Amino acid sequence: MDVLAHCRVYPLSNFYRAIPQSLTLPNSIGSHCVSFAHLIEHSFRFTPFKRQIWDQCVECSVNDGSSVLVIDIVSGWRTVIQETSQGVHYMNSTSICNMEGLQNFLMQLQASPIEALQRCLIRDRLDKQISGIIIDNLSYLAHDLSSYSALIKILKQLRQTYGCWILTIGYGLEYYDGVENSTSTPNRTGALTKLPTSYTNEMDLIILRETADRGRVV
Repeated sequence: MDVLAHCRVYPLSNFYRAIPQSLTLPNSIGSHCVSFAHLIEHSFRFTPFKRQIWDQCVECSVNDGSSVLVIDIVSGWRTVIQETSQGVHYMNSTSICNMEGLQNFLMQLQASPIEALQRCLIRDRLDKQISGIIIDNLSYLAHDLSSYSALIKILKQLRQTYGCWILTIGYGLEYYDGVENSTSTPNRTGALTKLPTSYTNEMDLIILRETADRGRVV
């Protein structure tokens, strides 16, 4: 007992670092390998272009023997997820439909990953590395600067802990313009989304979907 009283406990993270993972994007937009990416969409529908990116996500996880976590705020992924036989954790709940709830889930994933993943509707094996996290769609959440500063901080912590890449999705400016542009305002900044630049500037790249099956890096 005297020996134990003089022992010091160190966090496992002092000795172990997860292997950093990268997402390889489709050849159609340049085959970039990224850690943080944001996709600007124009519809909640699962377009062929989004399918191209998703297929790359699945391929990366299957090849690495890891899992992808899909956080489905827009509730548009379930059918696609059910087509994938392995390698996916699928989170879809009213508890993540606001910024505070999303942040709480991500912080739980950081502190107690098994408890967090057990909340998912569809689960992969819990002993596999999380290679990537997809969050769709941030445009449904609040847009104050402090919320997004906290969000990117949490995502960076998850990257450091699990080595996972991050792909977030949001809408372009037209989403905020209302019916027949009733709430549109002049765009003097040249921005393509209303997500704060303090958030988007932290991305390795921004992808803009232009047509149903094509997009480009901006």
